[in-house]
Amino acid sequence: MHKQSFLAGTLILVGAGFLTKILGFIYRIALSRLIGDEGMGLFQLAFPILIFAVVITSAGIPVAISKLVSEAEAKNEEHKIPHIIIVAGIVVGITSTIVTSLVFVFAPILAKTLLTDPRTLYALLGITPIIPVIAVSSIFRGYFQGRQNMSPYALSQIIEQVVRIFTVLMLAKYLLPYGVEYAASGAMIGMVIGEFTGMLFLYYRYRKDPKRPILRQIWKRRKNQKDEKNIVSRFNTITDFFRVAVPVTLSRTIGSLTYAVEPIIVSQSLAIAGIAAATSTALYGQLEGMALPLVFFPAFITYALTVSLVPAISEAAAQNNTTLIERRLQQAIRLSFIIGAPCTMLVYVLAEPLATLLYHQPSVGQMIQIMAPISLFHYLQGPFAAVLQGLDKANIAMRNSIIGAVIKMVFIWLLATQPSLGIMGVAIAINIGIFVVTCLHFLSIIKFVPYMINARELVKLSISIGGMGFVCYYLGTQAHSPLLQRILLTILCGFGIYLICLVLFSLIRKDDVARLPYVGAWVARFLPR
Repeated sequence: MHKQSFLAGTLILVGAGFLTKILGFIYRIALSRLIGDEGMGLFQLAFPILIFAVVITSAGIPVAISKLVSEAEAKNEEHKIPHIIIVAGIVVGITSTIVTSLVFVFAPILAKTLLTDPRTLYALLGITPIIPVIAVSSIFRGYFQGRQNMSPYALSQIIEQVVRIFTVLMLAKYLLPYGVEYAASGAMIGMVIGEFTGMLFLYYRYRKDPKRPILRQIWKRRKNQKDEKNIVSRFNTITDFFRVAVPVTLSRTIGSLTYAVEPIIVSQSLAIAGIAAATSTALYGQLEGMALPLVFFPAFITYALTVSLVPAISEAAAQNNTTLIERRLQQAIRLSFIIGAPCTMLVYVLAEPLATLLYHQPSVGQMIQIMAPISLFHYLQGPFAAVLQGLDKANIAMRNSIIGAVIKMVFIWLLATQPSLGIMGVAIAINIGIFVVTCLHFLSIIKFVPYMINARELVKLSISIGGMGFVCYYLGTQAHSPLLQRILLTILCGFGIYLICLVLFSLIRKDDVARLPYVGAWVARFLPR
C-alpha cells in the first residue's frame, strides 16, 4: 500500500470533499423540488436523531484507530495493529447494536413526542440501518488514515455520494404517490444504500491491502495465547483505544446536544427581546439554514487537514520528533490561512449579492458579514483539535470544546435578549464560541509544541488578501451588470489576483506545487524558482 505525504493526503481529501459537496448540493436541490417543503421538513426533522446516534456509536473510532495504527507503524510494532482492529470491531459491534435497537424500538415515541410529527416515524425507520453501516465504515476509514493512505477513503466518499444521488431520488420518486412521509422514508433508505456501497468499497480496498492483518487467523491465535505478556499487551491496547476514543466521542456528543438545545435557547431569548415566535423561527432559519452553510462552505478543506493531521502528528510524536511535529503544525496553519483567508474575504465582500442570488434574501447578507471574519478561526479549529488528538491530548480538546459551548450559550442568552440585537446577537455569540475554542486549542498546543509565528509571511498574505479584497469590492459594486455575471467575474478576478500575489510573494513555492498528487510536477514547470 502506498503511503502518502501529509500534503498529498490532504489535497486528495480536499478534492474528494469538494466533489462530494457539489454532488450533495445537486441531490438536495433535486430532492427538495421532488418532495417539496413538507417532505424536506420530515427529512430534516429525522436527520438530527441520526447524527446523534452516529456520534454516540462511532465518532471517536476513526480518530482512535488512525492514531494508534500510525503510532504502531512508526515504532515498528505491527503486531499491535490487529489488536487495535479487533478492539474497534468489538466496540462498534456492541454500541451499534444497542443504539440501532434503541432507535428502532423508540422510533414511534421519538416521532410523536420529540419531533411532534408522527409521520417522521417512516423516515426514522428508513434511516436506522445506516447506524451500523457507518460504524463499520469508521473502522476501515481509521485503518487507512493510520496508514496515511487517504485515497480509499476519498474514493469511497465519491462512490457513496454518486450512488446516493440515484438511490435517494429514485426511491423518493417511486414512493411519492403513497405520500410525502413515504417519499422522505425512501430518501433515507437511499442514503443507507449509498453509505453501504461506500463501506463495501472500503472493505474491498482493505482486502487488497498487502499489509492488512488477517483477523480470522489472529483471532484464533489470540484465543490460544493465554500468557501474561499477551494479556498485558491486549489490556494496554484497550486502554489506549478508549483513552483517545472516549474524549473525542464525548466532545462531539456535547456538540450535538448543544446543537439540539441551541434553538430552544434562541427562541426563548428572542421572545424576551419581544420578537414573535413565527418571526424568530424565520430569523433562526435564515441564520442556520442560509448564512452559516455559505460562510462555512470551505470548511471541507480544513476537514481534510484534520483527517490527515491525526496520523501525521501521532507518527512524529511516537518517534519523539518535535521538529517534525512543529513542521506539521506550521504546514497546517499555513494551508488553513492560504486557503481560508481568500474564502473569508470573498464571502464578506459578496455577502449581500450571494444572499440575493442564492436565497432571494438580501437581509441574510448582514448575518453573513457578521460571521465571515470569524470563519477563519473556524477553519483553524479542526486542525488544532487534530494536533491535540495526535499528541494524545484528546481530553484537553474535549475540555476546550465544552468551555466554548457553555460560553456560546451564555452569550446567546445575554445578547439575543437585547431588542437592539435580536438574531444578530445569536450570530455574535456563535462567533465568540468559535473564537474561544480556537484560541484555547492554540494555547494548549504551544504548551507542548514550540511555535514561531512567521511575521514576514503573515504580512505578505495580508497584502495579497487586501489586494484581492479591493478588486472584489470594486467589481462586486458594479450594479449595472447582471447579478450572476457580476458574482462570477468578481470570484474569477479576485482569485486570479490572489494567485498572482501568492506566486510573486513566494507564498506558493515551486517545490510545494511539485509535491501535489497527479498534477504537481506538470504545474510546477510553469512557476519561477
